[in-house]
Amino acid sequence: MPRVRPGSSSGTVSSHANQLLNKLKDHVGSGTLQPERAHQLFDKLLRQAVPISACALNGLFAALARALPSAACTDGPALAIALFNRMAREGRWVIAPNMYTYTILIDCSCRSRRPDLGPAFFGRLLKTGITADVCTFSSLFKCLCDMKRIDEAVGVLLHRMPGDMPDVISYSTILKGFCNEGRSQLALDLLQMMVKKGAGQSPDVVSYNMVINGFFKEVK
Repeated sequence: MPRVRPGSSSGTVSSHANQLLNKLKDHVGSGTLQPERAHQLFDKLLRQAVPISACALNGLFAALARALPSAACTDGPALAIALFNRMAREGRWVIAPNMYTYTILIDCSCRSRRPDLGPAFFGRLLKTGITADVCTFSSLFKCLCDMKRIDEAVGVLLHRMPGDMPDVISYSTILKGFCNEGRSQLALDLLQMMVKKGAGQSPDVVSYNMVINGFFKEVK
């Protein structure tokens, strides 16, 4: 885990660090960021005397997560994971990652077709004592479903998330996982559970269509 300089503040970022971050994000936006160049600029960033804010790093990682494949970089999400792992491995003086950092990295795990990394990042988040939010859990569910570990995702949904936290997106991620595996009856059971819970967990049109289409696929 990256070390935090005593007394550092997440709002303290040098102007040079900001310039480097902006340069990285500009390259991401224009599709000209090569992985080798990213590592070079990131090394300069980590050598700054003033710690880097988690918010600034999250902006870079989020940009990489959304980056379309280009001739310069075919996998932005994988690059975000590589940069984070390098930072953690070398133990540079940076602000500790926060909930948003890990949520982005879990999402990057799905986008880079490495869903197995998602639960590992989620475990690191829990070890820090950081509280996950609904977006973090939803990204984790996507990874678990991609790994065919849907029953585990259901267990987390029903027994590890605070009762008022799950929303329709959380449930729908798992509904889709069941339907993709030809287990539409279990998806229907979960849909009925959503109806009983009501409030923010009530199914929407997308949820119903997902389950209906799942049954249609199974009878073909």
